[in-house]
Amino acid sequence: MIRAAALLAACGLLAGCPDAGTVRVTVERAGSGETILAVDAEVARTAEERRTGLRGHAPLGDGDGLLIEMPQALDICIVNDGVDFDIDAVYAAGDGTVIAVERAIPAGDPTARCQSAVRWVLEVGAGAADPVSAGDHLTPG
Repeated sequence: MIRAAALLAACGLLAGCPDAGTVRVTVERAGSGETILAVDAEVARTAEERRTGLRGHAPLGDGDGLLIEMPQALDICIVNDGVDFDIDAVYAAGDGTVIAVERAIPAGDPTARCQSAVRWVLEVGAGAADPVSAGDHLTPG
C-alpha cells in the first residue's frame, strides 16, 4: 500500500466544470446484494478537482453526490471547510468494500477525517448514507 496523506476538501465540483463527468454509484448491503444507496455522482479525478471538492457547490439534492476517485488506494483525509451544507462520506477500498462511513459532517468544518487504503470517497447530503455500513459494497458506474 502506498502511504500518502492527501488532504482533500470535502468534495464536489464547481457547477459547469468542463471535465466534470457523472456516474451512477450504488452501494449494496453485504451478504444480500440489496441496493441500499444509489446516486448520480459528479466525479473528481484530478488532484485539483479533489482539492476543490464541494467548495462553492450548491447543496446536494436527493440522489446526487460526488465521487472522489484516487489513482490508487491511499491514506486520505477530507475536510468540509468552505462547504455550506452537511455531508456524509463513504470511504471504499480498491475492491469496493466500504471501509468507513462519516455521518453528518457539519458545514464549514475544518476537522480532518482520515482513513487508510481508500480508493473512493462518495460524498452525499447528510442522512443519505444512513443505511450504509462498513463491509457493504460500493460500485462506481
